[in-house]
Amino acid sequence: MTEKKTAAVIMAGGRGERLRPITDTMPKPMLEVGGKPALGYAVSMLKNAGIREAAVTVRYRYEMISDMFGEEYDGVSLDYRIETEPLGTAGSVRSVILESGDPDEIVVLSGDSVCDFDLRPAISMHRAGGALATLVLSYSDEPWNYGCVRLERGGSRILDFAEKPDRRERALVNTGIYILSPAVIDRIPDGEYDFGRDLFPAMIAEGCRIDGFVAPGYWCDIGTPASYRRACFDAAKNMIRGVSASVSPTGAIVAADCRAGMGSTLNGCVLGRGVTVGVDVTARDSVLCRGVTVGDGVRIGPGAVIGEDVFIPSGSVIGEGMLLGKFPPEPEEAIYPRSHV
Repeated sequence: MTEKKTAAVIMAGGRGERLRPITDTMPKPMLEVGGKPALGYAVSMLKNAGIREAAVTVRYRYEMISDMFGEEYDGVSLDYRIETEPLGTAGSVRSVILESGDPDEIVVLSGDSVCDFDLRPAISMHRAGGALATLVLSYSDEPWNYGCVRLERGGSRILDFAEKPDRRERALVNTGIYILSPAVIDRIPDGEYDFGRDLFPAMIAEGCRIDGFVAPGYWCDIGTPASYRRACFDAAKNMIRGVSASVSPTGAIVAADCRAGMGSTLNGCVLGRGVTVGVDVTARDSVLCRGVTVGDGVRIGPGAVIGEDVFIPSGSVIGEGMLLGKFPPEPEEAIYPRSHV
């Protein structure tokens, strides 16, 4: 896969608004599933495809990401490109490629989804097929959360897109993994511009060929607490290649240094590092971020999310779907790079 000059870009700059308060203190690409951070899944896919260098576009809490992953992760060298203003998915990739010379092809991945695809067949298909872009696709039972794709019958050409349609049946969705010909970059204007919302529909409307590769394997966009929890438990079911997780006697998936008192049941919950749970606590299908302390006899309803270092007094009742965060949202200047830097 290394005969051509391939540029790889991992997009990891989003704030993860739908994951708050989890992402109030941690960027989405750092969330762990099966003991592996989300960004690590993208890096591993590149490594397995024979790609050993990648640019990583970062913005929200970018220093936390670069500190965690360093200059090399899992055998792939990482070059961080800090966005000083929102550029959208396509705009951020364009800015990287304009500074990277003239690659023969560009591989684009999302740094905040969990995926175990083998990219080599998709890259081979792109090289042989003649399309300007090849999108890696997967089936989803929740297509209304993603951009849906319709392929020509019996073929690979994409006919049209529906960005988060109002439909309830299983459908092919855009995973945010693309193989692009350099000519695609020329179609991206200055400023904020998105692949799924702007570029690809415009190309289809102009008659450009875009292919879709339906990839076997696991894919989950951990964009909500529910999908994040689902991915964690999928790892425990051995549904994700190369990772595993175990469910504790309390019914939860727990990180390091967690403790739970006698009589506590935490069915379907995910606990971050250093969570302490008292005795006779009942929780279901919730996320407790690192450093959370739960007193005795607390009841936590399904879908609740407890942010980092929150203390819940004994006897408290946390209702279904409640979001509790200790830290108020920080001003943008505290977490984003300034445009003049």
